[in-house]
Amino acid sequence: MLLLAAATAGYGIVVGYIVDQANALTGGGAGSGDSLTRARRYAKIVLPVLLSITLISGVANYAQRILANAVALNAVGDLQKQMFSAAHRADYASFAREPLGNLISKFTNDVTVLSGALVRALSNIVKDVLTIVFVLGMMLWSNWQLTLLIGVLYPLAAWPIIVISKRLRGDANGVQEHIGTITSELKESLGGARMVRAYGLEARETERLDASFNERIRRYLKLVTEQARVDPILEVMGGLAIAGIVIFGVYQVSAGTTTAGSIAAILTWVLILSPRIRALGTLNNVVQEGLSALSRIFAVIDETPTIIDTPNAVPLTDPRGEIDITDAMFSYEDGTQALHGISLTAKAGETVALVGPSGGGKSTVMNLIARLYDVTGGSVKIDGQDVRYVTLSSLRQSMALVSQGVTLFNDTVAANIGFGDLSASRENIIEAAQSADAHSFISTLPNGYDTMIGEEGGTLSGGQRQRLAIARAILRDAPILLLDEATSALDTESESKVQAALERLSHGRTTIVIAHRLSTVTKADKIYVLDAGQIVESGTHKQLLKKRGGIYAKLHKLQLN
Repeated sequence: MLLLAAATAGYGIVVGYIVDQANALTGGGAGSGDSLTRARRYAKIVLPVLLSITLISGVANYAQRILANAVALNAVGDLQKQMFSAAHRADYASFAREPLGNLISKFTNDVTVLSGALVRALSNIVKDVLTIVFVLGMMLWSNWQLTLLIGVLYPLAAWPIIVISKRLRGDANGVQEHIGTITSELKESLGGARMVRAYGLEARETERLDASFNERIRRYLKLVTEQARVDPILEVMGGLAIAGIVIFGVYQVSAGTTTAGSIAAILTWVLILSPRIRALGTLNNVVQEGLSALSRIFAVIDETPTIIDTPNAVPLTDPRGEIDITDAMFSYEDGTQALHGISLTAKAGETVALVGPSGGGKSTVMNLIARLYDVTGGSVKIDGQDVRYVTLSSLRQSMALVSQGVTLFNDTVAANIGFGDLSASRENIIEAAQSADAHSFISTLPNGYDTMIGEEGGTLSGGQRQRLAIARAILRDAPILLLDEATSALDTESESKVQAALERLSHGRTTIVIAHRLSTVTKADKIYVLDAGQIVESGTHKQLLKKRGGIYAKLHKLQLN
């Protein structure tokens, strides 16, 4: 950038020299021998200098662009990695607070905006400021009076640009937030394409998204309008500067205090300065957008999780899987109380079921066991150790989860099962699949265990996806198994296969089951019925059926009918 700035400033000296020499040659008489000799000498000096400046400028510009982009992209890449790491460290509750589309927008749109701003800032601020410094130095050396004239005019543009920049930051933040909203709406609409078509909602969805797209256009035009005000201000100042140089320059030449070459050099430097100053003025627009994006990125990186290892946390060593929940209370951030002092136990190897009406607190109990949330009162213990005082890694390693909403990645069958134990061999993966009654259908796939299953396992049926999740849990071989509505979305045939696989998986493990289909928990060692955040009934299937006025008996009768 130093080389580029010096070479750019050098053009003014060359132009001034060319004009003065041209005047001298013209004054010597056309075609005279003396003039031809001076012309040859002039060409021998000017051409190498001009070519050298051009070569230095071109090579330096090429190198600085590559280096500036490398620095900016690496810096933004590091931020993106930190943001992703922070998102996974954040409390589970944070994912419920913010639509996923907003978070994705920060990884895509905000990072793109920041990257562009950083590239331009690195290039323009350093390169253009250096060029301005070099050029002003040359101008002061060449003609300090005209330089002072320019120094008075351009600062007049600073105040309106500062006023505009204050509005730009807010407008830029509004545009980026709205892009997050659009991302969420697109994810919802395209992800629910089946329902949209089935209900004939194409027109309604088109209207809804059209309104969002139009709002984006309105917001962006408002932002562009603010940005566009900077250029005319700087353009006018540039015109005034040139006019002033011409008027006072002619006066100086007439008075004999300077040469035409000096005036030509000053004009050349002004023409070099103008686009640099204009670029710095418009760069303010880009910087404001970049700062807005950066604040949103830092909001993710700087979020402090509360579910973390305590300073004196110890590993959960050789867990047997005994779970003891005592007077557990839990309230969400908005103050809604989900649990009102519940107590339950699950001995090692037992199967305990949580049933009851929706919203009763069943999923909250499971989240407390996995310490996705912390109790606001009471305690949750595993093998006598409070989960708040054991390391998260050892706690989570002692558990396996199979839920109704199976999470599968756009990877091979083997890889999706292997996520249960990243060190597992192919033989271990196949054994887990066989135990989950998944090996037979996997063998019929085009590439067997190496078949790509698509996003969310879109190429598989519901029962097949569920059996892959069970195989993953089998491979994990954890002492505690969490089953969250694992069969509720399956047909009868698939459910019977999955249920059989789950029974094999549950053998010898402490199993916590959330179920709405009571037929799947009849063999549970103990059943707890939750309603409105309280345990209202408990016992075995047979014991609860005897309570004819109880909630469990009513639910069982409804499902049986």
